[in-house]
Amino acid sequence: MSGNAAMLKQVVNPTYAPITHPATPFGTFEAFYPFYLGEHSNRVNRIFHLVGTSVALTCHARVVAALVSYLLRRQTSVQVGPEVGKVLNRLALSAGEAGKVFLTGIIGAYTCAWIGHFFVEKNRPATFKYPLFSLRGDFRMLWEVLSLQRSL
Repeated sequence: MSGNAAMLKQVVNPTYAPITHPATPFGTFEAFYPFYLGEHSNRVNRIFHLVGTSVALTCHARVVAALVSYLLRRQTSVQVGPEVGKVLNRLALSAGEAGKVFLTGIIGAYTCAWIGHFFVEKNRPATFKYPLFSLRGDFRMLWEVLSLQRSL
């Protein structure tokens, strides 16, 4: 085993093989995740998911940056130079703008995921039955692909 391969942990269901849903509901994420991966056996569907999850994370990070900017600007004890002040002002969003950016992330993620499921993979998203496990699966799959633990 090469040095890089030895450093990577073994991922579950590395081939994204479809797995039949058991008779009883999944009780843990660890039991659910191999099934989740099998529901994404089509590479194009996985790409849609990774793009959608990335859009959501980017939008939500933008809202967090605006919130941090707002909090820093409100602190009277924090003295910043004019250049830092300009950066903080550029990061600012109104509450309405922040809400729109946040919703854009959610809508973008679901749109990409559902296009991948309904039109590419031609299956029903696990989100309907396992919303929190599915969200966690999206994040974990993205992390495993970006950290080169899992092939796309």
